[in-house]
Amino acid sequence: MLDALSNAVGNVVGDAAMNTALKYAETKIKEYTGRDIEVETAGDLDDSDKEWIRKTAVNSLCVEDTWDFLEKSEGNARKVDLWNKRNIKKIVMKINKKPDPEKAADWWPCQIEWNESDSHFTIVWLPYGLSWSSSNHYWESGYRCWWVLRDQIVFSLQLYQLPGKCFYKSDWLDGIEDPDPNSMFPTATKKFKRWFQFRHWCIYWYAEAQWGWNYQWTDTPPKNPDGSDFNLDDVLKLPGMPNLKMPSIRLPQLSMPGMPSLSMPSLSMPSMSMPSMSMPSMSMPSLSMPSLGSLPGLPEKKKRSKGTWDCHGIIELEGMKAIAKGSKLILSNATITNIWENKDGSYENERKEHQRLVLECTDSEQAISWVLSLKEAGVEEGELGGGCCNVA
Repeated sequence: MLDALSNAVGNVVGDAAMNTALKYAETKIKEYTGRDIEVETAGDLDDSDKEWIRKTAVNSLCVEDTWDFLEKSEGNARKVDLWNKRNIKKIVMKINKKPDPEKAADWWPCQIEWNESDSHFTIVWLPYGLSWSSSNHYWESGYRCWWVLRDQIVFSLQLYQLPGKCFYKSDWLDGIEDPDPNSMFPTATKKFKRWFQFRHWCIYWYAEAQWGWNYQWTDTPPKNPDGSDFNLDDVLKLPGMPNLKMPSIRLPQLSMPGMPSLSMPSLSMPSMSMPSMSMPSMSMPSLSMPSLGSLPGLPEKKKRSKGTWDCHGIIELEGMKAIAKGSKLILSNATITNIWENKDGSYENERKEHQRLVLECTDSEQAISWVLSLKEAGVEEGELGGGCCNVA
């Protein structure tokens, strides 16, 4: 009985301490953002988890550097505008000690989950984030530590989005058809949201978000995302897939002020022999039925690479048309190279011409921005035909 009473008292004290810390975070967040934003926890948390959240996690929300993207400056104006549009009213914090290694890099302190229709976002703290622990609350003296969450918030809430014409543009777009991993039928597909990366001469798409490649329009090619000077090879290569044979990409012929003389690297399509996908001949057992003969072969289900940094496909701009209809971006007459992973870990290219994609953007502003950016790279504004949007 004494143990039960002691645990009950401990829970009450622990809950009171958590409430105090969360309320303090709400006060500091309002100081930096001017908004009343509720902070709460979710999921199963043991006593050590709760102490870590009360101190290190809450400290990360209280530190000014986490919110300095909202400071008044020309560079922050766009982020402030988008932050206000997101109308965030609640922040939820959870802990995930066993994240999927294919979905979270081992050096990430946390992931932030947010959907366009949500007025809240969830901070999911990961093992690397938990490896640092503060000894004191933010308002206490002594050793304190925290994570600056600025980049995670900006990236996850898509505050990086640029309006109008861009030289490089990246964002989540919804509507790519891919093999349905949960279907028993090898040719079944479903639509997914994918990360699109426009590099001025071509478009790549990925399953996971990639850093960099967002830059407002300029007549002079900007530096690469890593700060190095512009180089066409860097724009076209995929460092995460060293054994991929790049397809031959036809680049639109453009004359741009400040553009260096470009000589295309040799990216010829390798000769590929498709593996045999026919099933062994099977004779059916006698069931007092007419002979069925041999069953036709079933195709194998296509598979994408699961690597966080691995590209799923390439869209060429030559001959393509683009148009915005509301929040939809429609690409037609597109030449698309799908990248599939074979059983032996190698990659295989599958090229399709005259493809049509209907992709959902965050809003009409972003759909128009995609069209304006693509036009500057040689794409004609308009639409060819209708029909389906199969990519896989």
